[in-house]
Amino acid sequence: MSSITLVDVAVSYGVHEIFSGVSLTVAAGSRVGLVGPNGVGKTTLLRLLAGLEEPERGRVRLNPPDLSVGYLAQEHERGTLSGGQAARARLAALFREDHDLYCLDEPTNDLDFAGLDWLERLVHGVRGSVVVVSHDREFLDRTVTRIVELEEGRQRVREWPGGWSEYEAARSRVRAKQYRRYEDAQERRHEVESLLRERRGQARSHGRHAGRRGTHALSMKVRQAERMLERVDRVEKPFEPWELQLALEPGSRSGERVVRLERAVVERGAFRLGPVDLELTRGDRLALTGANGSGKSTLLGALTGDLPLASGARDVGKGVVFGELEQARARFSVDEPLVHAFGGKQEEARTLLAKFGLGANDVLRPARTLSPGERTRAELALLAAEGVNCLVLDEPTNHLDLPAIEELEAALAGYTGTVVLVTHDRRLLERFGATREVAL
Repeated sequence: MSSITLVDVAVSYGVHEIFSGVSLTVAAGSRVGLVGPNGVGKTTLLRLLAGLEEPERGRVRLNPPDLSVGYLAQEHERGTLSGGQAARARLAALFREDHDLYCLDEPTNDLDFAGLDWLERLVHGVRGSVVVVSHDREFLDRTVTRIVELEEGRQRVREWPGGWSEYEAARSRVRAKQYRRYEDAQERRHEVESLLRERRGQARSHGRHAGRRGTHALSMKVRQAERMLERVDRVEKPFEPWELQLALEPGSRSGERVVRLERAVVERGAFRLGPVDLELTRGDRLALTGANGSGKSTLLGALTGDLPLASGARDVGKGVVFGELEQARARFSVDEPLVHAFGGKQEEARTLLAKFGLGANDVLRPARTLSPGERTRAELALLAAEGVNCLVLDEPTNHLDLPAIEELEAALAGYTGTVVLVTHDRRLLERFGATREVAL
């Protein structure tokens, strides 16, 4: 039976330690989901398993030594194919090869619902083991039987049986238990510390007049309290990672009608969409669904006015302020520093970006050097700064880690403006609470 084992491995980039003391075994037939916040080292761990990186310390043991590993990298060049077409082609090529282990880094990016179903069948059907990094909770629930979590702030891994839902529930129970232990220990420590202060005060104020026997008794009480304090368990406070605090509020109220398309036709090269009749009213939560290439992004462009109409009409209501998160995240593919995109209020921009996890070292970087996940968070920060009242979101969860996705869900749940959403994240779509759905 084949297996691959990491034994006490450590990896650092310069002075930055990614993780250390990590041990992990992937046995034959395993289906493992690798999770954790962005930057914690998931891709690095996957590349160690694939033999594309060597550990700074520790060993990687292959059984047999010629164990075959296939690797799917997260980033790739689009070329003449669409994102979904390119993703399918790369996955199909990889799974045609007979590997003992498949290491997949964000394989669900760019896949539509049919593509996700197809990938799930591939994962279930291969003989070899699969280790996958994914932020798609539904995909993890449907494909893996074990979750390996890279714990932020601890540079270690923790294993959990089951898929995402089982992991999430078990992690919440463990975390709640850890907090109870910590709070109980803190309460007990405060009680004993208070008793010790009281007895020391008694010894100081009454010791001179208590006689030798009384002084000895007071001293014994003080020592007893000191020993009680030594015996109180020192329980470490559970690690509290930085959390994205995402707040989206419309800056002003739009008119009742937001935007209307009448017999609208959009042409992009050989592709033609329409004629389309569609009207959005204030407070609508519209989900656009359909296969890759069906025209969802094209329709978004028609709604916002980014794409001209070949025929038909577009009418925008009074006071409507569109805020678009487009799929390519192209707004920050420029050389100027990130903070300049926020206009003249530099200090306010820095404060806002910090809430989105982009600190002092990030805001002055050329915007084009941001990672895809950082670009997405910067775009969301800009939408928050602009106070838009009609959000147009094209695959907003692409490149976000799971904590950020869950925070985005919460922010959208509390948003009182109009929202148009395109997503292939099935869990997000379920929780979005669409008032209308248009299938292309």
